[in-house]
Amino acid sequence: MVSLMNKILPTAATAALLSTAIARAATDIAAYDPNMAVDGIAVTNGLKWIDGTLLPIEGRPFDDVDHYYDRLPSNVTESVNAGVRDMKHHTTGMQFRFETDSKKLAFKWTPLHPWDLAADHMPASGKSGIDIYRFDAAKGRWRYVKTGRIDKPEGSLEISWTPGTPCLVNLPLYNGIKAFSLGVEPSAAVHALGPRKSGVDKPVVFYGTSITHGGVASRPGMAFVNIVGRDLDVPVVNLGFSGSGVMELEMSEHLARIDASCYVLDCLWNMGTTTGDRVINANGFIKGRNVEENYEPFIRNLRAKRPGVPIVMAEQSDVQCRGPNVKDRHIKALYDKLVAEGWTDLVYLPKTGMYPGDGEGTVDGCHPNDYGMVSLARAFGEAVAEALGLPRANGAAAR
Repeated sequence: MVSLMNKILPTAATAALLSTAIARAATDIAAYDPNMAVDGIAVTNGLKWIDGTLLPIEGRPFDDVDHYYDRLPSNVTESVNAGVRDMKHHTTGMQFRFETDSKKLAFKWTPLHPWDLAADHMPASGKSGIDIYRFDAAKGRWRYVKTGRIDKPEGSLEISWTPGTPCLVNLPLYNGIKAFSLGVEPSAAVHALGPRKSGVDKPVVFYGTSITHGGVASRPGMAFVNIVGRDLDVPVVNLGFSGSGVMELEMSEHLARIDASCYVLDCLWNMGTTTGDRVINANGFIKGRNVEENYEPFIRNLRAKRPGVPIVMAEQSDVQCRGPNVKDRHIKALYDKLVAEGWTDLVYLPKTGMYPGDGEGTVDGCHPNDYGMVSLARAFGEAVAEALGLPRANGAAAR
């Protein structure tokens, strides 16, 4: 079993050592004598640089990975489509959360794919950049601070900081991370944040499509999954895969390995149907991608492996707010069937309310812009809150 908290606690212990390892290093000793540097920590140019692998991280659910920042384990087989196997390297949903007494913060990151920083409908700031939030104790919510923009193979950002203020760093949505470093003042310490006030320490796991993945938010913090995490004060794992969330049975095994508080299934945009209904996508008649074949075996296996963990079944989002399509009707019938069988901890999320209804929440008629992301976060946040028995989010963290 892989628990997000099991990952944070050792990292927090490591982070606590930072204050003693080289806390009093006031000069750039490590630059001249590598033997004076702690692995992953070095003081250069007046800053103590800490490798990202030593920082408290969330949204990284597996340790048995090909690369440290991967979202899925190394044993994903060819039974899972190539899109998932490729995009598991994207860092969407991953975030560093920490507290420090430094008055200055600096960030350096190298994307895994520096030749693919932006898309024609998604800026580099969202696809390959980072953004920073601070916790406003007086308001009880996270506040946006700054975006780390990138237009070359390495990104960098430096900001002033109020010591003791909790910090949240969202990693790129549609790129991976080859290297990441946090720079703080040489005498500063870095600590993991304490337990959440929500009482939810296990992650909410979202599995879905390009929209779940974060397409096409202007910056990472505006992806609806990240907004839900801030609004409800819950950890999240983002397993959205652009064009590739089709619910192969093996994927239910990978989801079940995560010690989750809740699972959210949001795959309908990428799935077709065998009925011939024209309200389908380009994958409509490809065997192994259809909702009739995949959905029921997937959800039954997930529930068998994780009994008692709530599951949210989401309809296909529709910026025009039209009525249910054939895939929506199929999963609604399945939901009714499972409830009749005695299933509990099952929440159904209809598409009504996912978008404002004015047609302005999209970039291209399918993918949401930031306005659409905030609306999606409100709808999905309410469903997750219901599943977990939490107060409904007020949407404040999105602003």
